[in-house]
Amino acid sequence: MQIKSLEIFAMVVKLGSFSDAAKVLHTVQSNVTSHIKKLETELNVELLHRQNPIQPTRAGVQLHGYAEKMLRIQKELLDTFSNTQLAANFPLEIGSMETTAAVRLPSLFRDLQQYIPDFPFALSTAPSRELIDLVKASKLDCAFVANHAPIEGVFNFHVWTEKLVFITSKNSPQQLSNEYLARKKFIAFKQGCSYRKAIDLFLSTHHLPAANVIEMGSLDGIVSCVSLDVGVAILPISYIQQSHYAQSVMIHEIDADFSEINTYLIADAAMSKWVTNMHHFFDHLQRTIPVEKTEEILV
Repeated sequence: MQIKSLEIFAMVVKLGSFSDAAKVLHTVQSNVTSHIKKLETELNVELLHRQNPIQPTRAGVQLHGYAEKMLRIQKELLDTFSNTQLAANFPLEIGSMETTAAVRLPSLFRDLQQYIPDFPFALSTAPSRELIDLVKASKLDCAFVANHAPIEGVFNFHVWTEKLVFITSKNSPQQLSNEYLARKKFIAFKQGCSYRKAIDLFLSTHHLPAANVIEMGSLDGIVSCVSLDVGVAILPISYIQQSHYAQSVMIHEIDADFSEINTYLIADAAMSKWVTNMHHFFDHLQRTIPVEKTEEILV
């Protein structure tokens, strides 16, 4: 059964005429008649009373209800995949690092809800490495990840640049010697976190042995432990400054070579594979992020 046949049938019922339906649908009357006969053969019923005006039989009335539903669904489907209509029942699956979710995304989502009040989305947090794998496996529509350079094999959009700093307890010395650092434990997220890579770079630059790392799953947990001198950490200053632990830790600058790290929005490399709401989200992001900070890259 073809959608076209249902469209022709619905138009004949609406206008009560084969010839009028043919004119409206820009086809010939014989084509209209052929589609109606095909439907009647497929369903093994008589759909129309051939009179003037043409009227549906009881079977025709029953089919007309289904035809209207299917034509509405077809229109909704076409509108959805033309990227002009929001897919309200299909939430965008967004991934993010914990720091970005805490500092950057609340205001972005606030603006998004003001611009598209019914925009559906779900947010999950994980380390960058895990998020990259989930995007590549089509488990997430997009993700905010940190890296010094664009991620290979995916669409990249440079959103923010974060400044990384070294944080210690208030009891630590102003100048951190290698002897002091060699005794300290580092507190970080689990392997795969981009900020954890900064620890390795820091240790290598200062010719220090591999750190004894305490893994934690929350930002507040990390900063709280630093404030109590359980260990030290490297995190974005944007998070530290807005944290309620800001006055409980000491901030130290780190080497310029790795003190900055980019946050990219990543998604499937082929935009033709994006869900409708991803196009809406990306359009909003482009409007929101200052032009001088944008960098669209396909690696």
